Parts: sequence; C-alpha cells; structure tokens
Amino acid sequence: MKKLGLLISILVISYSALAINFSRVNVAWQYDLGSPIQMAHRVVSVDGKISVFLRIKTDSLTNWEYEFLNQDGYESEKHNVVSPIAIDTLLNADREILLRIDLGSDLKSLFVVNIFRFEEYYYYDIGLKIGSISFPPIYPVNKEGLPILSNYINRSGYQWKNSEYYYTMKYGESYGEADPPMADMKPLAPKATLDSSFSFVDSVDFETGYFYTVLADSTAASGLTVLRVPPYYPEYRKLTELVESMFYLTSDAEKKSLINSKDLKKNFDSFWINNFNTKPRARNAIRKYYNSIEQANRIFTDFKPGWKTDRGMIYIVYGRPNEVYRTNGLEEWYYDTGETFEYSVISSFFAARTYALRRSKELEESWFTAIANIRRGIK
Repeated sequence: MKKLGLLISILVISYSALAINFSRVNVAWQYDLGSPIQMAHRVVSVDGKISVFLRIKTDSLTNWEYEFLNQDGYESEKHNVVSPIAIDTLLNADREILLRIDLGSDLKSLFVVNIFRFEEYYYYDIGLKIGSISFPPIYPVNKEGLPILSNYINRSGYQWKNSEYYYTMKYGESYGEADPPMADMKPLAPKATLDSSFSFVDSVDFETGYFYTVLADSTAASGLTVLRVPPYYPEYRKLTELVESMFYLTSDAEKKSLINSKDLKKNFDSFWINNFNTKPRARNAIRKYYNSIEQANRIFTDFKPGWKTDRGMIYIVYGRPNEVYRTNGLEEWYYDTGETFEYSVISSFFAARTYALRRSKELEESWFTAIANIRRGIK
C-alpha cells in the first residue's frame, strides 16, 4: 500500500489476488457530491499505451492510502495488483491531487483505484476498453496546461494536446428532457445531425449550445466529445434554461402553456407559487430543485447536459440512489423506498459509456408519485 502524499515514478510490478466482484460493491458514493472523497478521470491511449489522468479531492490527503487493481471485468475471478510504469503528480494542493498514471499496454479491461483510510474504503472503477476501439490520444487542457476531465467546456480558447492538428465535427445540442421511465424503449445508440466539420491547430473557440467530437485526424476510429456550455454551467441562470429543465414536473398542458407563453417570467413564477402557496415556500422549492439540476449536470453530462440524460432524470426526480451496483454492461440503482432502476451501458461514437434506462410500464405509478411529492414539497 502507498500513501497519496508520496507518489513517485516506479517500475511495473504485479501479483495476482482475489478479484473485487463489482456486482457486490456499492459505488453510490460516486454520485454523492458530499462524499468525503471525490474522483474524476480521463483515459488516453497513445501508440497502444494507456495513461489515466486521475483527480482526487478530499478534506486531507495525508491519511489516505491506495492501491491499483486490474482485472478482466466487473465479475472477474481474479485481479492483478499493479504498480504503474510511472505516476506523475501534475497538481498537489491541500485538498486536491491530479495524477498522470502511465499503465503501459496489454492491460485487462477494468482498472480499479482502491483508496482507504482506517475503516473507510472507496473503489473507483475505470474502464480501459471501448468496445472494439481504443481511447483517443488527444485531450483538452486549461490555461495552466492541466487536463480537463469533465465532458463539457465552459470557456473559450482551450488548447488540445497530442496531435499536430485536430479534425472536428460539430453537432447541435437540441435534445429535450429524457423520456419518462414508463415510455417506450428507443434505440440505445444516440443519434445526432452533423452541423459542420473543420480542422484546427492547438486551440479553437467552440460555440455554446453545440457539442463537438474531436479526432486526431480525419481517419481516426475514435474521438473525444465535449459539450460547449455557458461559463456559469453546471448552474442554470437564464429563464429559458430554468423553464426547460422543469419539464419533468409539468403536465403536458403546463408544458405547452410555458412554451407558448407571452410572459415567461410570470408563468414561471405562477407555477411555483401555485404549487407551494407562498413565495417563501416557492423560493425554497426552486432552490432545492435547481440544486438537483446543477448536481445532475455536474455528475452526468456527456454529449448533452446531465439533467437531460436518463441517469440525470432519475437522480433529479428520485434523488441520489442509496445503492449502486455494476456488472458488465449494466448499472443498477436501488432506493431505500423500494424503487429499482437498471441502465444498459454501451459504447457509442459520442461517449465511451452511454447509459440507457431500461423502461417499463410498471414504473408509471412510482414516477407520478415521485413527481407529485416534489410538487407538494415532500421530497
């Protein structure tokens, strides 16, 4: 075991051990922004060699120990405890550390970071395979030259690394809210209409309201998709954004009325005041609801805002899951109130992991009850 504060470059060593069976490991902490530890990552592949950028945030880094595991999948019978070829510390602050972990090649499909202190254990899983293709070698960096690990960019002029020029496809982000859990199933792979394509060198200004798939060259099999968002994202501040993201709570008639409203501010205020009777209660309900929108955007954004994703929808309406379990190709959410949701996990051109809710008519009563609870101020 190694301390987080003593990271140095080391040679590869490994030994076999009992695997971490992820079908039995609760990873709900990864969706809890109040968890004692927060992690994020990006995987890059250069000439077949895998590197992982890993950010760890916590109250204090000094008491944590770690180990790295590599295994075939979420239900593997064994894993290797590995030491990477090199670990470079890119940022080392009081409560945050950013690492580049060079893993080399010939790796199994699942990389696991086990971080622990005393009786606290946190397992963070990183997939190293995208179907039959590899991760791209390119990645964006901020003005300090540090890799951006989020799937969205909220400033102009970010630079990109690891290629002489970049081939880019631009798509309009015109997705609406996710379909409710009792709706008919749709094809799992997302579709989008190409707006334009172009090339750039080093840096480019992306336009807000679009997402972009960037490739190392026009023949690359895989790229990196980022969503261009306003500077205040993952918050929402514009009235049109606030109205659109409340459509999970509205009836069809209320939604139509808001869309066609000649006085959007008045109708927005009326919706909340009519549901909560007084302005103070309405203000509190608005604060709570849009805090969940911000959290969903922060956690689940991929090629569209997090609140529009299937996981984001369930997170907003039902709250953070109490238990989350993963197997190969499946993620399951459990709530102490009895609700259960399953997501099929696939790889697509736009995202290394796309999560599609397994919809069912049996979820209809639960859905309308959850919506009614929010509108009555119970949640």
